[in-house]
Amino acid sequence: MSLPAHTSTPPACHTICRLLLCLAVLPRLALAQSGPLPADSTQPAPASTATPLLRRGTNEFGLWSGYSPFSFVLKGTSKDRQLFLLNLQYARTLLAGRSVTLKYTAEIVPVAFEIQPTQKFIVDRKLLINPGGTIYGVGASPIGVQANFGPKRIQPFVNGSLGFLHFNKQVPILESAQFNYTISIGFGAQVFLRPGRSLTFGWKYHHLSNDYQAHLNPGIDSGVFFVGFSVFKAKHE
Repeated sequence: MSLPAHTSTPPACHTICRLLLCLAVLPRLALAQSGPLPADSTQPAPASTATPLLRRGTNEFGLWSGYSPFSFVLKGTSKDRQLFLLNLQYARTLLAGRSVTLKYTAEIVPVAFEIQPTQKFIVDRKLLINPGGTIYGVGASPIGVQANFGPKRIQPFVNGSLGFLHFNKQVPILESAQFNYTISIGFGAQVFLRPGRSLTFGWKYHHLSNDYQAHLNPGIDSGVFFVGFSVFKAKHE
């Protein structure tokens, strides 16, 4: 390396300064070759230990539970419905970077409860009394994606999925269907507690519809608050 040029400095001084700089740098080079230097707080820690960044090919197994205290009118028209979901989830990291991590997700729904009040409707000029109660269902969401943002311990994410639910009675009212399609779009955060463990929480818009496969298709729009836990092992590069 060279010192900045200065017109009043003789050439010999330049040579001496270069030698002094070389002598000052050589001990540090020798230490670097013989062993690691003491920890320097100004230097960033290696990515493998500083962040729980998911790696491409990581398999993730988890479960989450969610509850919607009420339904609202957006695409569906059914009101005063509550929804409880228990999902088993598998995820695989497809792409991993410092800014965005993309995962494929698939879910099995062993428990779904749709809770409804007794309601009266006029259908085809006839009175329809829809009984209240709790209706049990099962299903799956085989097509899903999730994008995590950033390499930190707490990673915000957005996700979406397509699936179905089958209930033991017609949902959301009589003369609709037991089999319904589902679509969900959500956001939240995945918190990496320690290597191989994470906690997830968030909110998702959940829509249920029979896609006009029955006489009636009022549909249900729910806002589901959820929390989950995952176990995974990052793939070694």
